[in-house]
Amino acid sequence: MSLASAVFSFVTGVMQSAGYPGIFGLMILALAVSVPSEIILPFAGYLVYTREFDFWLVLVVASVGSVVGTVLDYAIGYYLGRPAILRYGKYIHLSEKNLVTSEKWFLKYGPPAVLLTRFVPLIRTVVAFPAGIGEMKMTKYLAYSTVGLVVWNAALIYIGYVVGPSVNPIINSLSSSFTVIEILAVLIAGIVLLFWIRRSNEKSKKATEGQEPSKVAKS
Repeated sequence: MSLASAVFSFVTGVMQSAGYPGIFGLMILALAVSVPSEIILPFAGYLVYTREFDFWLVLVVASVGSVVGTVLDYAIGYYLGRPAILRYGKYIHLSEKNLVTSEKWFLKYGPPAVLLTRFVPLIRTVVAFPAGIGEMKMTKYLAYSTVGLVVWNAALIYIGYVVGPSVNPIINSLSSSFTVIEILAVLIAGIVLLFWIRRSNEKSKKATEGQEPSKVAKS
């Protein structure tokens, strides 16, 4: 089994186990490490095809997760500034070249660049940083980001839905379009999410078990 096939099986398994909260968590974690949503949402679209998810619910959950993630990136640019982003960006697969390109877009087009770059590969995931550095108004940033993210997410989910009968195009896109680092980042995000879900389930189980003896004592 290839790495791309393994990723497909793993990520769809996480989504099936965690449901809509899993998609939400993956979108936030992926944006936090600057991983393109093209690696995640076509999988969700495939699960829409298998009727395990609803298209519109996936779109809402994924878009809310995307907005939360991009606001976190905006806050990093706003509060920490460019030097911190360049210093620590390498740890989240953020290159200075991509940051400079997104800054040029932002300087050339102003606030609308936040919307326009949502459809530009590589730049899409880093435009939040120059917006934060430039102290763009949050209301404008949210408006432009939301429109761009919803349209882009809908397209990716729909692609996964359309190719549902044959998942090979999705798997092949992983092999040809994304680096091993990007794919591994999604794997790590999925593992973190699974760990969090299991811990939450264990706490809920312990809380339920703790309540049962008290009920017996009262009776």
